[in-house]
Amino acid sequence: MMSSRFKHRPLGRTLAGGVAAITLLWAVPSFAQQAAAPPSGPSDSAMVNLVQALVEQGVLTPEKGKALIDKALAEAAQVRAAQAQPAPAPNAQVASGELTPPPAGTVRVPYVPETVRAQIRDEIRNDVLAQAKAEGWAAPDKAAPDWVSNIKIHGDLRFRSASSFYGRDNATGFYTDVTAFNTTGPYDVSGNGSQLLPYLNTTRDKRNNMQIRARLGVEAKVAGFVDLGFQLATGDDPGPISTNANLTGGFQKRDVWIQNAYARAEFVPGLTAMVGRFDNPFRTTDLMFDPDLALDGVYGEADLTKLFGEKGFTFAVRGGAFPIEFEDENFPLTSPDKRNWRDRYMFSGQVELAKEFAGGIKADLSAAYHDFTYLRGHLSEPCDVFSASNIECSTDALRPLWASKGNTLMFLRQIDFQRADDPANAIQPQYLGLKFAYRVLDVNGSVSVPISDRVQAKLTGSYLYNFGFDPQNICKEGPQAAPITNVLVTDPTNTLQGACDATNPATFQGGNQGYGAYFSIGDPALFSINPRRARKGAWAVNLAYKYLESDAVPDSFTDSDFHLGGTNAKGYIIGGAFAPFDGITIGGRWLSANNIVDAPLKIDVLQLDLGFAF
Repeated sequence: MMSSRFKHRPLGRTLAGGVAAITLLWAVPSFAQQAAAPPSGPSDSAMVNLVQALVEQGVLTPEKGKALIDKALAEAAQVRAAQAQPAPAPNAQVASGELTPPPAGTVRVPYVPETVRAQIRDEIRNDVLAQAKAEGWAAPDKAAPDWVSNIKIHGDLRFRSASSFYGRDNATGFYTDVTAFNTTGPYDVSGNGSQLLPYLNTTRDKRNNMQIRARLGVEAKVAGFVDLGFQLATGDDPGPISTNANLTGGFQKRDVWIQNAYARAEFVPGLTAMVGRFDNPFRTTDLMFDPDLALDGVYGEADLTKLFGEKGFTFAVRGGAFPIEFEDENFPLTSPDKRNWRDRYMFSGQVELAKEFAGGIKADLSAAYHDFTYLRGHLSEPCDVFSASNIECSTDALRPLWASKGNTLMFLRQIDFQRADDPANAIQPQYLGLKFAYRVLDVNGSVSVPISDRVQAKLTGSYLYNFGFDPQNICKEGPQAAPITNVLVTDPTNTLQGACDATNPATFQGGNQGYGAYFSIGDPALFSINPRRARKGAWAVNLAYKYLESDAVPDSFTDSDFHLGGTNAKGYIIGGAFAPFDGITIGGRWLSANNIVDAPLKIDVLQLDLGFAF
């Protein structure tokens, strides 16, 4: 057992003693002096005195100290015996292993074998390190505690100048701000009242809007197979897609939101599960989901090729359940009779096949199916909006969350005009809902070809098809539930003409498909608009063409930059980026888009970015 005094001795003093002993034994050939037996007090042997001092200070145990002294004395005795032998004749041949007599006046220093010195060093070092590990004041195999090596911190900051340019022929007073309409409504759409409707800007350019996006993330390893992730991000609102914060508002402080909070476990290589809020784990493009979109819920993935140890080939299956909105337990708020609503979810599944060929060429093909449940609106029961100003109708809860523009809309309320004093001139306070369901097939394929160590060319194609699109039954709930957007009026003199009129109905023009082509060349780290970190000298050029019909996907979750968000848009994107230093990038994009159907709406967007990442 180590001396109890050692346990309370300062770390520096203890280490100094051990290091001094090792250094002294390494540098000096021998400390062994002539002695007959182990001394009980101070000795004339430096070796004996040094070992006794280390024993007294607790660096060596008494047993190991005695063993070292015995070895040193034995070596000294052997040297003395050899020196006591008669000197051979001057011309006599010296036997192998015998010492040649030194010249007159020479002082011989006995030699301690290397094996003995190495053993002494190792024993002292092992004793010191064992004591350090036991008492927790040093870790022999690590430079820091476990929690330090188990945590990774990453972050990025992007400064952007964003400009929006609107076409001169764009329609005015036509495109409704759906989010404002449903959030601050209901709004009277009859034209008989004095209430003004909220409209989107379609004509006034917005130049050089300054924005920042800041994100800070932490990842930690737990139990060896579980990763915890947490990320904070800026944003002007709690919406699902954009994390940009506009630098305006009289120097007001910026909001910070929880972007990610999740636990991910890899039970065996290839079998992964996640719960919480996390980055979109599906292989997809911005035609389907905005790159900043994070999902809430549970997710699982089985990479079968990893499970069976295959290399160069991937066959993976993914799936999850992601809540969009839980039912309001207190709807209607103003009625004692509450209604039940089903929770809104996105249920998703995906299959991916990938293969790596000779020369580093990679091909990837995936197919996903996303079922957005209960997003579709329905016409309410007959609703008396004239008896009270705060009346709630039976389907008001079916308003879409974070709606943008492009999806086909309908009115949710079936107003009971018989309750009005003047039915012919009655007001119509309404909410807006989605006309169709969304069950979307998302197919993606890509081929990447390496050109050099840091340059790669990649071509990606994407195709979308919404099986929930049902134009044949758009008049199933009657004229009051007819589509009110993506409709071509065939009689310009009849501004009230609808798609479900009994005679001469307006023509419905919505669609349910989308496709896109993406080409990038350069450093793959800069193929995305959200690069984590790029090395000095990295560069990339990115090109894309997109065509997205009105009801191919929910307009709440698709790319928020192209056409300034939403669906019913077609056009191209060209951009590039360069890294002048490690972790610093500069880049720009030009996004030009026009609507496919409905009134003219052309929007071009210019983005100039300066990014920092670690």
